Amino acid sequence: MVLRKHKLWFSLLHKRPYNGNELNYPDISKIKGIKELEMNYQIILNELDSYLKEHIFESQFNTTMVENSKFWKVRSLRVWGVEMYSIQKYFPETLRLLSGIDGVINIGFNLLEPKAVIKTHCGDTNAIIRCHLGLIIPEENNNCALKVNNEIRNWQQGKVIGFTDAYDHEAWNKTNQKRIIMLFDVLKPEFLTSKNKVCSIVLASLYIQQIANYFPKLYKVNPVLLYPISYPLAFLIRVLMPVRNKIKK
Repeated sequence: MVLRKHKLWFSLLHKRPYNGNELNYPDISKIKGIKELEMNYQIILNELDSYLKEHIFESQFNTTMVENSKFWKVRSLRVWGVEMYSIQKYFPETLRLLSGIDGVINIGFNLLEPKAVIKTHCGDTNAIIRCHLGLIIPEENNNCALKVNNEIRNWQQGKVIGFTDAYDHEAWNKTNQKRIIMLFDVLKPEFLTSKNKVCSIVLASLYIQQIANYFPKLYKVNPVLLYPISYPLAFLIRVLMPVRNKIKK
């Protein structure tokens, strides 16, 4: 991977859309651990199948991005550094495989129901490459696909797609079957030392987005007006997150 210097960008704090010079779909083939993950995707799928025999996914928290909250469902194992130990215990081999990749700060499963569309949106920061590992892909074509800016790619069973989440993107499943991927976010090498800062600011953003589900006009507010809320909240999260993880373990 070529190391290029970028400034940190956060959707909560800066103007949108993000105007970077990264590729829509960066080359992730040389990231250590990706090939092993692809070679062993069936192990992850087996653990997921076992989990789903007694558990279900939950609706994605940001309900504004789909027409029906039941169309897009998730199950998180790690959320911006917050460890979901009660879920992780069902996925020991999945976590072992992901431990071979440096800087993984998000892990979760993502289900898109038949005929569902995730509306155009941007991610919360340019500090990561968002990765999707195809687990259950009903059709490997543009009927089940992802679009970043104006570039479309489709998921493939057992293969990882990496993309620049900060750019505007959308996804759809126009088939008659469910699509399931494993989502994981990898910190770019130049931001590995900024992990705590990135995680705390994005978590603050997620809390504010939850409020915006009830007050949608917040999504259109100038980010500068959110500084009095976002910065103190991010600082509090940064202090309390390691304590929370230690207590929950």
